[in-house]
Amino acid sequence: MKASMCVRVAAAAAAVASLAGIAAGGPDVIVGELVGTSNYGTQGTKAAFAVGTTSCNIGNAPLSWISNTNNHPVISQNIYRLSNGRFQQIGQAWLKHGFCALQGNVCSTCTPGGTCAALFPGCSDPYSSGLNGEQGGLGPKSEVNAFTGAFPYPWVNNGSGSGTAFKRLQADVSTLGTSGASYFVSSMYVQPEDAASGNALNNQSYRPANLAFSGGQWNLSLTGSTQREKPALQAWKDADAAVQIANFNVPGEGRFIVAMKATNIGGGNWHYEYAIQNFNSDRSGQAFTIPVPAGTVIGNIGFSDVDYHSGEPYSGTDWTSGTTSTSITWQTQTHATNANANALRWDTIYNFWFDANIAPGAGSATIALFKPGSPTSISGNIQVPGGAGGPVAPANDACANAASLGNAYGSFPFDNANATTDGPSETLCSNNQQCYNDIWYTWTACSSGSVTVSTCGANFDTKVAIYSAACPSAANTAIACNDDSSACGSGSLQSSVSFSATSGTTYRIRVGSYYNNQTQGQGFGSGNMVITGPSCGPAAPANDACANATVISGYGSFPFTTSLATTDGPTESVCNFFGYSQVGADVWFRWTACAAGTVTLDICDANYDSKIAVYPGTCPTATGTAIACNDDACGTSNLRSRLTFTAAAGTQYLVRIGGFNALTGSGNLLISGPACAPPGPANDNCANREGVAGSLQFSTVGATTDGPAHPLCSAFGYDQVGADIWYNHPSSCPGALTIEVCNSSYDTKIAVYDDAGCTNLEQRIMACNDDACGTGGLRSRVIIPARAGRNYTIRIGGFQAATGTGTLSITCCQADFDASGTVEVSDIFAFLAAWFGGDPRADYTGTGGNDVPDIFAFLSAWFAGCP
Repeated sequence: MKASMCVRVAAAAAAVASLAGIAAGGPDVIVGELVGTSNYGTQGTKAAFAVGTTSCNIGNAPLSWISNTNNHPVISQNIYRLSNGRFQQIGQAWLKHGFCALQGNVCSTCTPGGTCAALFPGCSDPYSSGLNGEQGGLGPKSEVNAFTGAFPYPWVNNGSGSGTAFKRLQADVSTLGTSGASYFVSSMYVQPEDAASGNALNNQSYRPANLAFSGGQWNLSLTGSTQREKPALQAWKDADAAVQIANFNVPGEGRFIVAMKATNIGGGNWHYEYAIQNFNSDRSGQAFTIPVPAGTVIGNIGFSDVDYHSGEPYSGTDWTSGTTSTSITWQTQTHATNANANALRWDTIYNFWFDANIAPGAGSATIALFKPGSPTSISGNIQVPGGAGGPVAPANDACANAASLGNAYGSFPFDNANATTDGPSETLCSNNQQCYNDIWYTWTACSSGSVTVSTCGANFDTKVAIYSAACPSAANTAIACNDDSSACGSGSLQSSVSFSATSGTTYRIRVGSYYNNQTQGQGFGSGNMVITGPSCGPAAPANDACANATVISGYGSFPFTTSLATTDGPTESVCNFFGYSQVGADVWFRWTACAAGTVTLDICDANYDSKIAVYPGTCPTATGTAIACNDDACGTSNLRSRLTFTAAAGTQYLVRIGGFNALTGSGNLLISGPACAPPGPANDNCANREGVAGSLQFSTVGATTDGPAHPLCSAFGYDQVGADIWYNHPSSCPGALTIEVCNSSYDTKIAVYDDAGCTNLEQRIMACNDDACGTGGLRSRVIIPARAGRNYTIRIGGFQAATGTGTLSITCCQADFDASGTVEVSDIFAFLAAWFGGDPRADYTGTGGNDVPDIFAFLSAWFAGCP
């Protein structure tokens, strides 16, 4: 018997990415969304920004989120520019330290029971750009080991300097607004439990961004969508398919990612661009060497890095370059010479470029490691001039560079000579669980049913594993795996594996060997991979089934075809026209109304005798659920369809398009209706409340009401806090906490609840106010007795659901112990009563218990008074 295992030490940058919905063992934090920006203006030559982040725990265990310890995540922020074929990091921030985990549903359904001190499986936690830009909560990158997740708390280096750019995400203004450039932002979460669980390679996501100069400052905004679980450097390859990318792994430690592009510049010369991202290696990079064939003419050598700032201890001296007859090397000082040298440290990208008179080929490059340890350097396969440094690996050696097989069945020749191993271990793989020297393919099922992938007849001992579409980054995520199959003959060492495929779904196929060629030999060979399965035939539209309805939004024209569609919706009495009550050969769209009112659905330009119906947002399983239906309504003798119905704002509807007597054709769905209301705030619902440490600007425009009415909130006959938004405040205040929205543009209301969370709000409400900011002010203020280390849920809304903008202000007065709004002798008596009674509010020194120093701390605060 063989000893089996299929280990993936992920080889391509996209492999850092997704687990494809399969929960990892232990906690697994990712950046689910990059949301919102803050723009702080310019200080000297530096423009300052912040980016909001929403994290998700896609693992199967809670992730600790304990403030005032080193068992919480730290959050990075970075900005990049892609210009003239060069992908550069142009800015970075100090690290935001997490302080409280909320329990939202951004990535999946949240497991109930989570508290502020842990992010539960499936749950999400939002940190606004304002929170990530709060300078007092930003600690140094230099004190974090990204591979282990370890860092001291409190951090040691508080930085040096001040001003609007201090510690924030900052970039030199000379790098902004470059004509024709594309910009991107990224964030990474680092947490020790995540690292210990082996889930630290999917912690970064990136998103496209815009930069524009207006109002006297540079303004950063987000575009596109968040590319979850993708390292920042993957943005270069995603934008340019000619870019090659590979993982360089430090054995037993972290990962570097190397990307390159070679461009023919004429006259027999080539321009080479390399970018290296240190993803999470604490050992860091000290030198980078590219081999070249003897006699190669090298010129135009260059280097760029990203600045550290605000008192980080690292040198900013550029790397030097040098050439020999067979190589070009860039390097910084060694660790022995200068421990704070400009090494390539975690979560940064450095660039290297040159021209050469040799065309590219598959070869290898070397990164010398900065901190002491074994090995002293790592090498990996990447294109270099003339393919120097070999060996030459297959183009699909890395999972991220998988060769596409489309959706075809058939026989596909393969050869894994010089392939490395970059896949995870798989208990499904019988015998040896490792799948060595693997190469990768993607294949899309053209129909549903059992599909078989085999390597029968190959000239070496093969293994085959099947994965979902994304590159796996964790062990035991294969759908199916096989080592030796009797289907290939008695005693065969070749493989055949079957799995249940779903039409239209993409799978990743991994072909490798039982043997590790690097240590055992025999791991390389060739053969034919044969894929068989159920007949495809012409494909039905992707939205043929209601369950696969195409999601659309807004108003406008949306093309459709019903060619080859089947009928999966029920008959409807409201669809009975000319004795035919079905909408035959139907396709489906899912649409959300942006405003209340009459909506028109029009397919009058269709090229066949059409029918159209609209349903509530759940796929119908019985007749009689259609809201409206039409056969012919586009004019005299016109057999096309149009209907109107009354929509509710924010409600999902299913649009069903088919034909009379199941006729088929194509056309455009035209949707029109009342003007859309502005989109609601991200923290419209309590479950998505935003963390807030101090004061910030807010808007309730577009907000709905999801909190309950309270008797305590009754004012002028209205006991609701209408059109509400939500915040969580982790208080560091022992004393009176004043929470006000006096600087607002509308008639506000505010409620504050003890502790974090969205349940038992009636039992937890501490204070509620309508008008307290002055005579006729119509603005709101509450004062609550606060306790350091306690969370408070803040709800801001309007009287009669009025909406507008304003500033949320949170201030602390330690002297006003009874929260009366004034400092007086009664505060002393109230404090002493609490101190003798063991009330934790009297713990003014934060030791966890009431002791004599608390009395002196309170009296000192009392005599100092409040601003």
